[in-house]
Amino acid sequence: MLDNLKYEEYLSEINTKFKLKESSAEIELIEVTDKTVNPNQEMFSLIFLGDKDNFLEQKIYHMFHEKLGVGELFLVPIAEVSEGFKYEAGFNRLII
Repeated sequence: MLDNLKYEEYLSEINTKFKLKESSAEIELIEVTDKTVNPNQEMFSLIFLGDKDNFLEQKIYHMFHEKLGVGELFLVPIAEVSEGFKYEAGFNRLII
């Protein structure tokens, strides 16, 4: 379900936590990039912040959010910052 949600649904959940099924880790949605739309596609990314003590490798994670439900997202580590690690989940959808 998480992979089928709309841009606006994620935008309303900035600064909330997602739990990862594979571990006891939680990551926080800290940014939803501006949506780009052309006649054939819509594109945006979710930026998450995770713990400094729990690095997540690039892969698909089964996740749970209290309001948005469950689903799978492909997370890619993109930066190490003083608070922890940043991860990105990108969306590039065809408009049919």
